[in-house]
Amino acid sequence: MRATATCLAAVTLAGLVAASVLLPRRTPLWYGGLASSVLTAAVLAFSGWLLLIPVVLAGASGAFLTLRRTGRGAR
Repeated sequence: MRATATCLAAVTLAGLVAASVLLPRRTPLWYGGLASSVLTAAVLAFSGWLLLIPVVLAGASGAFLTLRRTGRGAR
């Protein structure tokens, strides 16, 4: 359950950072996204070694997409 919560928090943080980049600067929504990003990052800091799970999953998906793009394994 803790590994699932860590993955969910990591995905949420990625979405919040993306929102902070896309939203107009210095608006209430932008400040809300920024505050939420900081709080979610603080929650992730308490995950400890479980934070390696989303990092490994992201690396595996990047490797898969790279191998798939080069035509290896394609029909």
